[in-house]
This record gives sequence, C-alpha cells and structure tokens, in this order.
Amino acid sequence: MRGELVELWRARQLLWAFVLNDLRSRYVGSSIGFFWTIVNPIFELVTFTFVFHGLIGIKFHPTGNTSHYVLFLFCGMLAWSGFADGITRATTSIRTHAHLLRKINFPPIVLPAHVVVSSVVAQLFRLLILLFGMVLIGDGISWHVLLLAPFIVLQACFTLGVGLLLATLNVYFRDMSHWVEAGLRIGMFVTPVFYPASAYPREFVLLLYPNPMAQFVGIFQGLLLNHHIPYYNSMLWAGLSAFAALLVGASVFAHNRRQFADLV
Repeated sequence: MRGELVELWRARQLLWAFVLNDLRSRYVGSSIGFFWTIVNPIFELVTFTFVFHGLIGIKFHPTGNTSHYVLFLFCGMLAWSGFADGITRATTSIRTHAHLLRKINFPPIVLPAHVVVSSVVAQLFRLLILLFGMVLIGDGISWHVLLLAPFIVLQACFTLGVGLLLATLNVYFRDMSHWVEAGLRIGMFVTPVFYPASAYPREFVLLLYPNPMAQFVGIFQGLLLNHHIPYYNSMLWAGLSAFAALLVGASVFAHNRRQFADLV
C-alpha cells in the first residue's frame, strides 16, 4: 500500500492533469457543461422526493415537512453519489485507458485514482448546493460543517481502496462492471439514504451497522443537518473501513499491476 501511495504522490501533477481532463471531457459538447454535475442530482432529488416523501410518506422526523426531507435526501445522496460514481468509473478505468499502460514509466494507479478525485470534486460542488439549501429552507449552517473535511477524505480513501480492488478484478473478469452496477443499486436502497436509520427493521440490523457507507451517510447527516459531532463508534468504523479498503485494494493492485498491459 505504501509503495502505491508514494507513487501516486510523486505523480500528483499527472494525476491533477487527468482530473482536469476528465472533468472537461465528461461534459464536452453539452450546452451547460459542468453544470450537469449539479442538474442531474437535482432531477434525481425531485424524483426521489416525490416517490418516497410524496407517495410513500417517509419523513425526516415526525413533524418534518417536504423541505426537511429534501435536505435529508440531498445529504444522503451527497455521500452516496460520491462513492457510487467513483466506484463505477474506477472499475473500468484500467480497460478504458489500456493504451497508456504500454507507455514506459506510466503509473497505473493514476487511472483509478483520477476518477475518484474527479468524483470528489463533483461532490464538493453538490455540497455547495446543499449548504445554500440549508440556509434558504433549513436551519442554517453551524460550525460542525468544518468537521466534514476529514470524513470526505476518509470516504475518498475508502472509495479508492474499493476502486483499486474492483479495477484489478475487472482486468481478469470482464463482466465485473455489470456486477458492480447491480451491487450499487442494491446498496443504495440498503443504505439509509432515502429513509432515516431509525426506520431500519430490527431483524435486518446486521445489514446496517457493518455497512461503511451507512456510517458515512450518518456522519454527513449528523454534521450538516443535526449539528452534532458524530458518534465515536461511527467515526471509528469509518476510519477502520477506509484503512482496510485502501490496504487491501492497493496491495492487490500492486501485486497484479505488471500483468495489466498483457491482459487488457
């Protein structure tokens, strides 16, 4: 893990160049460009709010109105979308840029890492929209928002670790990306994004607590909406999950990286 991270740090200028190119290329030719990063989540927000709050009647709290649920849902989507987008694109990053692996001294870790960083940048733009909404229709912003930065970094590390593992597996198993998409659809509903964690049935609680993304979503909601410091157990599990994912992902990636050019 250490060797891969050191190589990524040495290639940080190349990494940032890839991030900027990725952000430009994703929206090249569109009429509103990078603003699709904001528009797409808003469309999803309106749809999910109508379905889960308007039709099903899920509330942020017993006396909560639509504005409460909008902020609650947007906060959950903020955490989940950063993870899901990074994982989806990191999985196919090696095959997508296979031609670069044949270049001398090109660091392969840049390929999955740059899409994860790109997803974090998009996540930060969505965070600005959420903060604006909190001021406009919510209870405002507290100093707790300053504590969000280390958890965004931890989530990025967790995403990178899982992304490195899946990118490696996708080299050997071409249909891995399809399994990832299916798994993310299930994970989005198993994770308390659309509903509060308190609504989780007791018989399925084992799906909640071991889920690292459930912890990250809860931490985001606690800091931004409830204005309180996250629970110690949540912070500990989020940190351990990020370290474990990065350790396993980077180790597997480093062990197999020399074979990438011959297999893709």
